[in-house]
Amino acid sequence: MGNQPPISTSFSNFVAKMRMKMKQASLIVVGFLMLLSCQTGSISRKLTEVDSLVFKEEYDSAYQMISSIDETTIKNQEDQAHYNLLKVQTGYLANKPAASPDSLLDEVIDYYQKKGNAEKLADAFYYKAIANNYKKEFKSSISFLKEAELLSKQSNNLHQQYKIAEGISFVNGMCANYDLQLSYSKTAFELARKINNKKWIPLACYRMGIAYLDYGKEDSAIYYYDQISPFIQYVSKKDLPIMLSSIGHLLKFSHPKDAKKYLLESLKYKEFTATYADLADISYDEGNYEEDYQYLKKALAVQDATPKDNIIRNLIEYDLERGKTDSISDMVTQIFEIRDSIEDKLRNDTIKDLQTRFDHETAMHAKDQAIIRWQWGIMILTLALLAGIGLYLRRRYLNKIKLQGYQMQINDCLNQIDALKTTGSDAQKKIEELNQQICDIMDNRAPGLNKGRVLYDDIVANRDISHWSKEDETLFLEYYTATNYRNMQQLKAIPREDKLTNHRLIFLILQEMGKSELDILRILSISKETLRTLRHRTKPKE
Repeated sequence: MGNQPPISTSFSNFVAKMRMKMKQASLIVVGFLMLLSCQTGSISRKLTEVDSLVFKEEYDSAYQMISSIDETTIKNQEDQAHYNLLKVQTGYLANKPAASPDSLLDEVIDYYQKKGNAEKLADAFYYKAIANNYKKEFKSSISFLKEAELLSKQSNNLHQQYKIAEGISFVNGMCANYDLQLSYSKTAFELARKINNKKWIPLACYRMGIAYLDYGKEDSAIYYYDQISPFIQYVSKKDLPIMLSSIGHLLKFSHPKDAKKYLLESLKYKEFTATYADLADISYDEGNYEEDYQYLKKALAVQDATPKDNIIRNLIEYDLERGKTDSISDMVTQIFEIRDSIEDKLRNDTIKDLQTRFDHETAMHAKDQAIIRWQWGIMILTLALLAGIGLYLRRRYLNKIKLQGYQMQINDCLNQIDALKTTGSDAQKKIEELNQQICDIMDNRAPGLNKGRVLYDDIVANRDISHWSKEDETLFLEYYTATNYRNMQQLKAIPREDKLTNHRLIFLILQEMGKSELDILRILSISKETLRTLRHRTKPKE
């Protein structure tokens, strides 16, 4: 007992050891918290950098940086909401949309609504609208954009206000609300000028042109399209040819000379199948069939994702009409050359992606099989195409003969009705039978004439027909021929200064119907200068 330390001394030693362990535990906790704080700070800094890249319009870099962040390292709600918003934003800006944007944005909206951050909330609603645009759910899209517009007014972020105004203009254009489309296009244009963003000003001019064109004010549209020229150097090389080609496409029927200028300018930067196809349409309407043919040939040669079946059909029809069988053979050869280039690309892409010899051999075998299928597919497609064209031409000829028969029957019925109306009430039953005969032809045997009657009613009501397709024009002319057969034959029989296209024939019919100059300008949605050109080109030869 005498050799043992006092109880008080043992207790003191125990307390000292416990204090030492608690101190060590505290240091570990503090170190962990400091590490967590550093990691959180690092995430916040990266997100701020992404914001900066987006502001500078370096979208690909912003997308790469947000993709490099490990989401499992995000430890607080603020960074998570900011990360989700930027993930969706950079995905759309870099043309690589996030997999589930709606669920990500719902979390963002919930967080920023609680925090009262109007600027971030406006961004979230804006991208909710973009997500709905991709799904063509424009009703929901406009609701989100109006929410974003209201919130953006609480801040002085002009960049945000510009993109929201531009978004509202786009959706209203898609929904044919042309008054609102034009109003918001003007707002976006003024904001672009106020910010003095030289990349946005030409885009705003482009949108203004579309809005004025949809609204039926073509001269104003051309004015804004012309304002793009001083800013062409600031438009990205990727967007510029698409923009110029789109302008040409929009103007090709109403202002073909201006359209041709933009389409040819577009080709200086990049060739598109659609650009050459639009130039071919303009040349055809001008009666320059050789130029039309050459543009179609160039359209066929361009290797992009645009379907070329209509182009091939038009070229073969042209060659068949002129007996150019050698050209058809050359075209089939060209189809095989396109196939060969696809084969080369398949092989190159395969070699690039293979990592091991086994994978290489397996993949190459699969590609060889795919190439063989392509070869057979192209051969079968070519034969089917040629056979289909023959059947199509035969069917079109037979349908044309049949339609002419129906048109003459309807015209004969109408003439009989006019004659019977002068004979008194006894002829009423016969008139009803003739009317029923006309209805039977239009409803059952030639339904296209029924569609033509609807289009005819649009013209009678002086409605704008600038949106009509070539098919609409044909259906209208077929109906008019059925009801005014003799007039139509007389119009076509008179020699004119230029070839009588559908568009010019409709102009002559409007004159025959007694439409005033103002009515014709409104119906065709053309300028007085274009009207003078139409009169000159349809003038009878002296």
